[in-house]
Amino acid sequence: MIELTTRTMEEPAPLNVQPTPSNKPKPDVLDNLLKFFRQFLEYCAACITCGCYKGPNGQTGDVYETELMEGERRAVQNLLQYLESEMGEQPTINDERLRALCILTYSDNEELQRSAALCYGEISEKMTVPVTEVILEPLVVLLQSKDIQVQKAASLAVSNFALIGPNKNKDVILGSGALRPLVRLLDSSNVEVQCNTCGCITTLATTDATKHVILKSGALRPLLVLAKSRDIRVQRNATGAILNLTHLQSNRNELVAKGAVPILVDVLQSTDPDVQYYCSAALSNMAVNDKHRAMMIAVGYYDVLVQLITLISSVSTRVQCQACLALRNLASDADNQVLIVRLGGLPALHKLIRNATEDTLSAAVACLRNLSIHKSNEIPIIAEDFLPDLCRLATLTEEQEAQKHATGTLRNLAAGEHIKVISSSGCAESLTEALLSPATHVAVLVEVTAALAVLADEDDTKQQLLEIQGGKVFSKLVSLASLSKNAEVRYNCAGTIGQIALAEIPEDLLDRNVPGLLLYIDKFLGSSEPSFVHISLWTLLQLLNSAIFRESFAKESRLHQQLQAILVSKQSETIKELAQNVVNKLQRSASLDTGLGGD
Repeated sequence: MIELTTRTMEEPAPLNVQPTPSNKPKPDVLDNLLKFFRQFLEYCAACITCGCYKGPNGQTGDVYETELMEGERRAVQNLLQYLESEMGEQPTINDERLRALCILTYSDNEELQRSAALCYGEISEKMTVPVTEVILEPLVVLLQSKDIQVQKAASLAVSNFALIGPNKNKDVILGSGALRPLVRLLDSSNVEVQCNTCGCITTLATTDATKHVILKSGALRPLLVLAKSRDIRVQRNATGAILNLTHLQSNRNELVAKGAVPILVDVLQSTDPDVQYYCSAALSNMAVNDKHRAMMIAVGYYDVLVQLITLISSVSTRVQCQACLALRNLASDADNQVLIVRLGGLPALHKLIRNATEDTLSAAVACLRNLSIHKSNEIPIIAEDFLPDLCRLATLTEEQEAQKHATGTLRNLAAGEHIKVISSSGCAESLTEALLSPATHVAVLVEVTAALAVLADEDDTKQQLLEIQGGKVFSKLVSLASLSKNAEVRYNCAGTIGQIALAEIPEDLLDRNVPGLLLYIDKFLGSSEPSFVHISLWTLLQLLNSAIFRESFAKESRLHQQLQAILVSKQSETIKELAQNVVNKLQRSASLDTGLGGD
């Protein structure tokens, strides 16, 4: 007999998600801006007349710090008219408005600079046409202002252009030189500026190129500091930005080197669902690397595992899903597989598997699949009564990913020391239902056929596979072994057929499947893969015990030629020995049949 399958796991993989920046609901900025512009124009008129009118801050013409220029008056008038009556739902910044914004930006009057930043903020909320570096040039200048109010409005405007505008805006923003002042603003002591700037960097970090540039800009250190902010909006945006940076392997290495792991593990204990989600997703991405996984476990007393297991029971579906994905990646290591079970992971997973749907269900079953690899987890998984749920999921064709992982888990458990329990739990019936269903995806068929190949080692299962639906399962296995386009499915089906051939196949069932069996053996004997040649020879030895099969095989000169070719080929000695055994068996059978005929 040959070894057909091994335990399999769901490989760790980074997840690409797009956090949504969190911003504080703003006051009616437009009304305040229009009010200021009107006051400013009134003040200009007063300066031309008596000079005693009190300005926007209650100052008279004699003490007002900045000499009012005619250009500034026209710029304010232009923008006031646009904001009051022309902006509408599709704002744009033409040359005239850009000139007005430049005048206000480069004014010595701080109130006018604030007005320019607020104008950019209002326009950026609705502007869907692409920006240009020329349009952004005054805004980059405003980002460098020392005035907090200007910083707030300017950083929010850049964030809006990145988030609301077309994707190409992100590249334009980086090309405009805005990133450097944005990174400096991360060190601001003002939470509104911190929130806006983190949100902007989160939005910019959505392509591989921008993620790399952002990391090299020095943004990581302040982002890690802000990840522990007491302001929940800042914390959300900072952890969201860090998550986006983890999508690149090179970035993940840098994040770990800069101390991101202990910070994320600590912040994972937040009670805010968004922060929980971003942290667990970032840790999940970093857990793709085995060294990073070791560092995570080393933080505290398995704190990351304990917290992620707790989050499986979160009221937030996406937190549940992400916690399962993080545990799945951490369960790529044998020690972690044992630890997760020991720390109470199975009951939490079981409850989720019974109630979850779609992505969350798939993530939970994928996690269980990795846990099922370790032999010491077999009994706890069986004792937790997962088998009925796995059997149910094995037939759930509308949940393809969950179905694949459920059958993969059954495959792992069947390869262990409790195959009789698995075999008697109804798993074979569920697996064969999936096998016969035309709706079963090929990725699921790979796992289904692999699990059947393992289960067929049991004599009871062999008999089941022959009897279910009047032999339809056996016929399906023969068909897939010869005709499936997937090599793994063909190989697994061949292995199952070889196991079944050890039992007594009913003559009528064998007779109607002989053409398919000969086709499969023909294809496998001529394969360039030694494992395919090996399994076909091993199966052929079993099938030749049947007189019906021998009679048909004897007429296939091509198959005899293939056997002779294998004997003189460069195949391994094991394969050549199997081929010689087949030839010898054929000769003995022929001699026996001749002798019987002579009598």
